[in-house]
Amino acid sequence: MKRIYIVPHTHWDREWYLPYQHYRIRLTRLVKELLNILDNDPDYVSYHLDGQSSVLDDYLEIHPEDRERLRTRIVEGRIKVGPWYVQPDESLVSGESLIRNFALGIRKAEGMGGSLKFGYLPDMFGHISQLPQVLRGFGMSQAVFWRGLGEVAARSQSELTWEGADGSELFAYRLSNQLGYSELFHLYSDPGKAAEQIRGAVERHLAPASGIDTLLLMVGVDHMEPQRDLSRIIREATPLLPEYELVFGTLDEFLNEAERITHGKNLFKAFGELRDTNRVTTGAFNFLLANVLSSRMYLKQANAQAQYLLERWAEPFSVIASDLGASSYPTGLLEQSWTYLLQNHPHDSICGCSRDEVHRQMMTRFDWSTEISGQLRDEALYSLMAQIDASALPKERIVFHVINPLERTRRDIVMTELYLPANEPSFRTIDIYDSEGNRLPSQLLDVRPEFRCVHHHETGLRDMAMLHNAAPPEERGILPGLEYSLKATVAFMPQTLPALGYATFTAVPNRKRVPERGIIVKGHSLENEWLKADVHFDGSITLYDKKSDQCYEGLLVFEDGGDGGDGYTYSAPLIDEVFTSRGIQAAVSVSADGEALGALRIERSWELPAALAPDRKRRASERRTCRLVTEVSLGVEDEWLGVKVTFDNQAADHRLRVAFPTGLKSETSWASAAFDLVERSVKVVQPDEEAWIEDAVGVFPNHGFAGITDAGGKLGFAVAPLGLPECEVAADGTLYLTLLRAVGYLGSPDPLTIVSGAGPNFPTPDGQCPGTHTFRFALVPHQGRPLEGEVWRKAHEHHLAVRTVQMRHAVTVGEKNATDGTGALPMTQSFLQLGGERHPFVLSALKKADSRDSILIRLFNASDVTGRTTLRWWQKIGEAYSVDLAENRIAPLTISDEHEIAIEADGKKILTIEVVPRLQVVASQLSSVIFS
Repeated sequence: MKRIYIVPHTHWDREWYLPYQHYRIRLTRLVKELLNILDNDPDYVSYHLDGQSSVLDDYLEIHPEDRERLRTRIVEGRIKVGPWYVQPDESLVSGESLIRNFALGIRKAEGMGGSLKFGYLPDMFGHISQLPQVLRGFGMSQAVFWRGLGEVAARSQSELTWEGADGSELFAYRLSNQLGYSELFHLYSDPGKAAEQIRGAVERHLAPASGIDTLLLMVGVDHMEPQRDLSRIIREATPLLPEYELVFGTLDEFLNEAERITHGKNLFKAFGELRDTNRVTTGAFNFLLANVLSSRMYLKQANAQAQYLLERWAEPFSVIASDLGASSYPTGLLEQSWTYLLQNHPHDSICGCSRDEVHRQMMTRFDWSTEISGQLRDEALYSLMAQIDASALPKERIVFHVINPLERTRRDIVMTELYLPANEPSFRTIDIYDSEGNRLPSQLLDVRPEFRCVHHHETGLRDMAMLHNAAPPEERGILPGLEYSLKATVAFMPQTLPALGYATFTAVPNRKRVPERGIIVKGHSLENEWLKADVHFDGSITLYDKKSDQCYEGLLVFEDGGDGGDGYTYSAPLIDEVFTSRGIQAAVSVSADGEALGALRIERSWELPAALAPDRKRRASERRTCRLVTEVSLGVEDEWLGVKVTFDNQAADHRLRVAFPTGLKSETSWASAAFDLVERSVKVVQPDEEAWIEDAVGVFPNHGFAGITDAGGKLGFAVAPLGLPECEVAADGTLYLTLLRAVGYLGSPDPLTIVSGAGPNFPTPDGQCPGTHTFRFALVPHQGRPLEGEVWRKAHEHHLAVRTVQMRHAVTVGEKNATDGTGALPMTQSFLQLGGERHPFVLSALKKADSRDSILIRLFNASDVTGRTTLRWWQKIGEAYSVDLAENRIAPLTISDEHEIAIEADGKKILTIEVVPRLQVVASQLSSVIFS
């Protein structure tokens, strides 16, 4: 007899084809109705509230009076929530944000009575290779998912094993290929009709796909309110289905039973990333929707900036400042910044496939997140830099500090903004000196007057601008730091900057020194010790890698084709017209030429079709002028070529990409991903005609770099885009980076690359992305595989530029200065170091523990072999532990030299280390003695 678990649920999109507040009104009615049902029907076993906890916040903000009522039902297990805070897109957000999503979701759910303990992945557009390890890190060993198996779904049953990149395994259940989590939207109130519904679902979809007689039947659909008479219908339909045992149950009960039944059986095993296009005839709605990677690219760019700001600036330096005692750790503010950011990560939100109103509101949440984290970063950095003893430096000089957020030392160009008095005498360069007094290669890039407001959290330092004079606090203005000044932008080449630390420099305006020219710029070429870039008349470039003696020709060619798709899918019109910048005369000029940095500007006016023609089968004959400006730059010691593209989009219904024909031949490409470096085939195999529901695509996600290595493993070429997640590598070795997709529908009325639009056919004018866009990326030729070529380091140098903190203006010798700098910190300091430069470890987080007064450092081994290094913390370590992702201690770690911990991790492993500073351990011991 088949045992059928019937699980009522809703799939709750926080925002999608309606804005957030519209959906929240519906959510309040749904939850209110659910509570009333549970109060009045003791046989209504449980309701699955979509595996996320944000619904609790969203409901209780409107109905706080229902907190205990809701909590009671969660404690009883009659409402199921968590472990996510929101159901994200896995590929478009950072690995660290996935961890914070689970951590916040579980904490919210546990605070309200209990969280689910399995991965619920019903609607994500593919699944990342490391999700099994992330789930295991939170104590979860099971997952329910739908999309991404592709051809595998045709030869596997619903019950399977999923093995992640590091070897972590999950028992996984694939939802019905036909309708996923919505096998039945609603049961008929008539028990006879309901029985036929159930029998039809079992016979058509559930039983044929399963290898066992225990089946899952989910009843519900997107935004569906609970069915009031469900328990009666199940009870009355049961005798009409004698061949089945109907169980009004829960997802966790079903998973536990299915795993127990299949234990020891030879289940199909899926490996790593699950991103294949559906290739099964019964999968009418099981789309992969790969082109969400490029929808509304401005969202992806804002998300990357917000993640970097939180993960690599606000949290780490708040930890260090609080560890020093310079400021307290802003736990609540950091959590609020994370919350705003995570609220932008639901799959229909960050993917750019919602109504225009949704995405406008997302930009506000990005602003809120970055306003908080940016201010916390600035306060932490200023608090730290104020502790530096700079008293030995000449009093007549500007003093500033350069902060490196990378876990590795670096030696690339520093761009600093220095503020001088508004009446500063004329100068034509600014000399930069290190703390030993050595003048460094530098050049002035810009100078302009600026009226600014700066603010510090410490009352005594509130008017930061006023620190530039000797006025006592009583005589300063009442407004926070209003200042007229000159802002000078200077590029200079430092000696090596310490890993996750800072170095101190001074600056002196100079009118007498004649700026040096021609160090890097030579005509229309840029050249240093490592690279040479020749810019041709049409703006394409030839890049010569001096290390490998390899030449890459015809790079940086722009291609623009039509797009009749939508927020989910790219779809070229039936008769496309593709435009290319190759052969179009460009105006090339020198925009920076000095001893530190060279840059060339390439300008074009590009005539592109205004939109699709009225029949949407071709591009229109009308043309619009789109201004395209590209700047390529090279620092005197840079091992990568910087590229900045500014595009004024005056056209509609098109896709803009930039091509890099590497000439390298390989069957695979590779790209960074969440806690991984993923290798993928460059061959695209289309589904059979009888199984086709959407085209297979060659595009794939990246988390900051992607590239190709030749078949011999000797030469490689990477592009390192900042917040541009869609790449493709063709079989001929050409790498494409998508810059923009401009489309006008949530769901296209006439796509050619998919059987139908994946969303309703709402017009979305904002999806055309009109106006000026700026894109940044680096070109990274290298030798060997990406880890051997240190592509991760070079990409991070591009994405995570240093910050500078200016402590004082130049003053007359002998004049009193409010910031002479007589603190306890040295003028150069590394806070966190990993031993050696060739280890495979990448920093993911440096934060305070959620429930203990200790420090968490998260790394991952990007290689597929065991990695070893040492971790050195700047303060003395009292205790150290390895912990899981839920921050539970696993085992103590050995400390050497009071500062150092030996690190070892298998390939692809995420490693979280808890450090308890020695002073805290001593204080705890003293407290124990006193109170005992």
